[in-house]
Amino acid sequence: MSNVTYHISSLLEKMTSSDKDFRFMATNDLMVELQKDSIKLDEDSERRVVKMLLKLLEDKNGEVQNLAVKCLGPLVGKVKEHQVETIVDTLCSNMLSEKEQLRDICSIALKTVISELPAASSGSALAANVCRKITGQLTGAIGKRDDAAVQLEALDILSDMLGRLGGALFSFHPSILSCLLPQLTSPRLAVRKRAVLALGHLVQTCNGNLFTELVDHLVTEMKKNESTSTTRTYIQCVAAVSLQAGHRLGPHLDRIMPLVVGFCKVEDDELQEQCFQAMDSFIRRCPKEISSYVPTVTDLCLKYIAYDPNYNYDSEEEEETMETESEEEAEESSM
Repeated sequence: MSNVTYHISSLLEKMTSSDKDFRFMATNDLMVELQKDSIKLDEDSERRVVKMLLKLLEDKNGEVQNLAVKCLGPLVGKVKEHQVETIVDTLCSNMLSEKEQLRDICSIALKTVISELPAASSGSALAANVCRKITGQLTGAIGKRDDAAVQLEALDILSDMLGRLGGALFSFHPSILSCLLPQLTSPRLAVRKRAVLALGHLVQTCNGNLFTELVDHLVTEMKKNESTSTTRTYIQCVAAVSLQAGHRLGPHLDRIMPLVVGFCKVEDDELQEQCFQAMDSFIRRCPKEISSYVPTVTDLCLKYIAYDPNYNYDSEEEEETMETESEEEAEESSM
């Protein structure tokens, strides 16, 4: 048994101690070892370390749990692919646990693992294989509207994956789009915002047909204008798509701009704000295609730049009415 293997075995034994301080110190020492570039684990040590760290995620002591999460980051680069798959499978399963604390810590752990996966540009297939393996579980969790906490965590993780490895998930793009679109009408605003963020990452790598499908959906829903709240979300989504996709949105602006201009005239401060943010992104990312709308945008800006949402315009009208009535009464009394 090599010195490294012996030391690791000793640390793993201490992690089973009933004393939380022993478990904490042993886990901390393991993290130090894993951060060394020179460390090499044999197959048995890999399996035992992975099993122990996954077990410590359920430790009664929060500090031990947090250290176990930190260990998973460097561990990803030290073990074989099937061990990484074991880690993410377990974390995904625990995300659906009825224990809230376990769900939370495993969500953080999964984000940590994904952030430490080697980039696709490095030539490693590990990240792509792992992300493909868990995408189905994430989309399934997002579709469960009865548990907002799970939805939000799954959306965050999916968004991170699309941002870093969107191209590697190409075959999953249609199912991801089908999963995200219904979330834009979620009764929970936080879910809608995260869905918008994920869609923004998706359009960076999706193909033209899928991009058109997304834009068609947004335009159709904006035309329906079934509620001001969801319309705000759709406009926010169009702005996010514009920022991430850039010139790809240009050919669709003739369908989008008349709707956005129309919503600018609706007396709703939040809706108007979303419209101006959208137009700002169009001008930045599609300057050529929006050039014909610049005079209209300028007129709207000049109109609303003088508008103070905190000023009570109604009271000013009331004062003018009262002054007019007082003048009329004064004239009548003088006659």
